[in-house]
Amino acid sequence: MADYQHWEESLVAPIIRQAQQKLMSPRKFHALCQQVIKSTGQKKLYFYPPPSELLDVTNGITIKELRQFLDKLAKYVSSTSSEGHRVTLYLKRVRLRLGRVNKTVVLVKKTRVCQHTPKSVVEAKPSRKKLEVNSKGLYAKAMLSQDLPSQDLPTQPAPIHPEMLSTGGMKVEVEIAGAGMVGRVARLRINGKDLAFKAFFDPDFVWQHGPWAEIPIGIRLKYAQVTKNCAEFLFASQDWMVWEWIYPDTNPEFRHNGITYEQFAEQEGLTQLNSLNIYNYNPYNIRLDPGGIQKEYWGRRWQDFLRGIVFYLRKVQREGLKSLTPYLSKRMITYLFRRLIVLISPWKSGSIGGREKR
Repeated sequence: MADYQHWEESLVAPIIRQAQQKLMSPRKFHALCQQVIKSTGQKKLYFYPPPSELLDVTNGITIKELRQFLDKLAKYVSSTSSEGHRVTLYLKRVRLRLGRVNKTVVLVKKTRVCQHTPKSVVEAKPSRKKLEVNSKGLYAKAMLSQDLPSQDLPTQPAPIHPEMLSTGGMKVEVEIAGAGMVGRVARLRINGKDLAFKAFFDPDFVWQHGPWAEIPIGIRLKYAQVTKNCAEFLFASQDWMVWEWIYPDTNPEFRHNGITYEQFAEQEGLTQLNSLNIYNYNPYNIRLDPGGIQKEYWGRRWQDFLRGIVFYLRKVQREGLKSLTPYLSKRMITYLFRRLIVLISPWKSGSIGGREKR
């Protein structure tokens, strides 16, 4: 396992070192990652290892298994629109005989579903696209395998000894917290630790939002210890990120380490935080995620606006017009109108932002 981790980390180590020293643009970060993918044949890249307190060696959940589980969880979270939906999962690595081959897989045992959702939240089909449960909601039909290709999945659940289901596993609580323009956030509780898990809707699109922008932002802010009034980035993959979970009563006055984003932005010539989006702050003005941060330059606002239009066109093409329904609420229309005012009259942004923060 140590060899696996060392190999995984060495793939992106040069990119991380660059991103630590200077804020990298989304296009440059994406290009460097694509070079690694093409040269190594590795389809997934991971940035920073999960903290050791999120692992459970007793149940066989090491860095590799946790990352593979989060890859699948990202698809589940991005497709689960019910805000407040909760589910508790137990993870356990076991060795099973699938057909004629013995495979090491991670069983996902589901024990509780929020009462306002259907009993079978995920379709029981032999597909690896979602976390799947059987009709009783007990365990995953399609186990998360370390090296099992999707075409080898059995059409029926593999025989599982009752003892495997009764011995528990690593507990993972998932609660859908909300969704923004580029992704949906869930609160994860793993081994008693709360985390913000963000799954992106369109992770392949390269622009000032999404993983190709937010991962280098997170790396740079983490390295510079910009944690006084911003959530700290922890680890990520290409289509999901994990951040520190900020509670409503988290106060920057009691966060003694790190500097504020405003101090750092002034030093680096970065954009101001978008204070119009009050839902991206806790009551003490701690920023929950840093989407959109970039170098300030002439014409930036209009370029962001045009790229945003392209993003929504891709969304409609992929999901249909109904995908725009969440953006037609009174709250969102008011926000977009204020953003348009700032776009046309950027000199007013400071006063508008000041009122919003107060």
